[in-house]
Formats: sequence, structure tokens, C-alpha cells
Amino acid sequence: MSQRRNPFEPSEPASPSIYDSLRVAAPRTRNRRWEKEHQNQKVVYRGVEPKLALRVKNIASDLQVSAGEVARALIEHALHTYERGDLDLYPRPDPERLRMKLYRSSDSPRFSSKPKKSARRNHPKAGWRVITTWRGFPHALKQELSALASDAGLNVPVGELITTLLRYGLQAYEAGHLQLDPVPEVGTRTLFPEGKS
Repeated sequence: MSQRRNPFEPSEPASPSIYDSLRVAAPRTRNRRWEKEHQNQKVVYRGVEPKLALRVKNIASDLQVSAGEVARALIEHALHTYERGDLDLYPRPDPERLRMKLYRSSDSPRFSSKPKKSARRNHPKAGWRVITTWRGFPHALKQELSALASDAGLNVPVGELITTLLRYGLQAYEAGHLQLDPVPEVGTRTLFPEGKS
């Protein structure tokens, strides 16, 4: 009988894999220096209407500037109009958000003999779950918006204030009352010239 070759043994010496030459000893880490340096210009708001944020993004792509700069221009225009007295930001109570009076558990209508409703009711998605992030907001503008939305100001959620200001700014832009003219910068375009912010 002849000696048969074992099919599981390599017939030739194994050549190094192409993937072996690409392996790096340590995984690459991403340089986050720019994010750390510009962290104070980032804003995150909950409850901004997604359709408005998308319109801001579309305008930004048409103008070839960042969405944060467009949002900032629209919000600043609306704030200037509010300061002049031409924009009314009068908060109204929302009946769906009013809190009920506290009852003792025996007097509570929750424990009455009414038939129980189905657990599969369709609840509308809460607006505060939508998170919008923009860059390019100066610290003074962020503080002004927070103060206006606070208990001492209008006493409304900041996301609703941003939505109202964006809606007004977008209406002014579409009506031609607000011009957004990008200014070329070295390498990028911006709505605000160097030194003016």
C-alpha cells in the first residue's frame, strides 16, 4: 500500500496572510481634541420639532454652511423681533399637561368601577424624546435662551421655545424678510464674517 497524504496537513509552508501584515499592535484611537476645544459651542435641545430641524438642515445644505449656523441665524432673528415687541411669546396652558388634584386612593377615580380601557392604546410620541444637536452657538445665546425659557422668564420647555423661534425665523426667511448670505472663508463657508458673532 502506498502512503497517502493527510488532507489536513498543509502541503506547502503557510504563507503569511495579507491580513497579518495589516494588523496593528494597538487599536487606533480617534483624536477628540477638536470636539473638546469646541464643546462650549455645542447645543443639545429636546423637543424641537423634527420637521423644522430638517428644514434647517436642507437650507444649510443649499447654502453650503453648517446647520448650526442657519439655526443660530433664524433664532437670533426671532429673538431680535421679540425684543422689539413684534413677536408675541405668550405661553398658554396645555390641558394635556395639567396635573390632577391628589386624591386619597379610596376616592380616586382610578379605582372606580368603570370598565378598564385597553392597554393597547396608541399614545402619541412625546416631543421631548427628539434630540437636536447643533454646533456654532455662542455661550451668550445659549444663556439667553435658557433664561427666557426658565421659570423667571416664560416658564416653558426650552425645546418648545426653540421650536417657536425656529418656526418664526423660517417664515421670515421664506417670506424674504431674512436674508442668509454665506460668506466664503478659507476652506469653508459661514454665515457670520470673522470677528462678528
